Amino acid sequence: MSELSSCNANGYQRRATASINLEALSANLIKVREYAPKSQVMAVIKANAYGHGMLAVARQLKDADCFAVAMPEEAYALRADGCIKPILVLHGFHDRDELITFSRQNLSTVIHQLAQLETLLSENLSEPVDVWLKVDTGMHRLGLSCDVVDDYFGRCRNSTNVKNVYIMSHFANADVSDNVLNINQLKSFVKVTNGIDVDCSMANSAAIMRMKNSHFEVVRPGIMLYGSSPFTDTSAADLGLQAVMQFESILIDTKVVPAGESIGYGSTYTASKNILIGVVAAGYGDGYPRHAGNGTPVWVNGQRCGLLGRVSMDSLCINLSEVEAAVGDRVVLWGDEVSVDEVAHFSDTIAYELLCNAKGVHR
Repeated sequence: MSELSSCNANGYQRRATASINLEALSANLIKVREYAPKSQVMAVIKANAYGHGMLAVARQLKDADCFAVAMPEEAYALRADGCIKPILVLHGFHDRDELITFSRQNLSTVIHQLAQLETLLSENLSEPVDVWLKVDTGMHRLGLSCDVVDDYFGRCRNSTNVKNVYIMSHFANADVSDNVLNINQLKSFVKVTNGIDVDCSMANSAAIMRMKNSHFEVVRPGIMLYGSSPFTDTSAADLGLQAVMQFESILIDTKVVPAGESIGYGSTYTASKNILIGVVAAGYGDGYPRHAGNGTPVWVNGQRCGLLGRVSMDSLCINLSEVEAAVGDRVVLWGDEVSVDEVAHFSDTIAYELLCNAKGVHR
């Protein structure tokens, strides 16, 4: 378990802390292999490993087959830290200089547009690079048109600048199991790759758990590694996943708010009766969502209680009317006792955003 307190620009510690359970991370990787036993695992550690600290996560996930990041700079940092595993840069290279660096540092690149292909084929690289052709099968973000894939594949395979060629795509709605676009995307991907002797990758966390026919040779788990469920109808615990981030603070005050009085900015909560509240030293300055609604669960002394009023920069208020608590008591904002997915639901967002925004992990 690693733990760091969040700091301001001057380095002063704040009271909210985010602890990372590295053993839970490893357990979740084992669960990925249980869901996709015949596939290699490309662990997605972009965006500072979803807020968990990319370098520490990469060191812990030594049993992953390879890593995926979004930006070249993330890959460079991994190499500087001593990582020798294959690393795929999902955005690919931007220009000639980045491509040369990819070659020198043995980094794999996604090709998602013609300009990248032309740059790749026109260079004389010191070492060839692995290439992943990204196909747009319906996400309509980054990706090649299906009708150019066969041509791009042949040109890459015939280039001395290319070591191996792979093909990948990405689901837009894998978290909604019965969405017809999932079937359509998978059919398009199979049609594109049919007849080509190539290793493929399409399955993200949701597809790993519910779309076995999309596993292919390589799966790309992201959110499930960090102990969050991509589904609204199934909890992480029910999927066999363990929370990796434990986001906590302490109680700094308790007081009784009289009936008819309101709490916090905007007076978004008015007490219907005299109510005992607690003030927690955590707010949106620490990465807790400002838009979390009344009743968002927190955990104090073995009991769940709810958020009251609007979250402030450095504090939030909770209902202690049925909880025995005192100043200095530990408050769990999310983690083992309260799922980050629950907090995300009450905040009208997704766990990905909350985990990435939590301060004090690796800032």
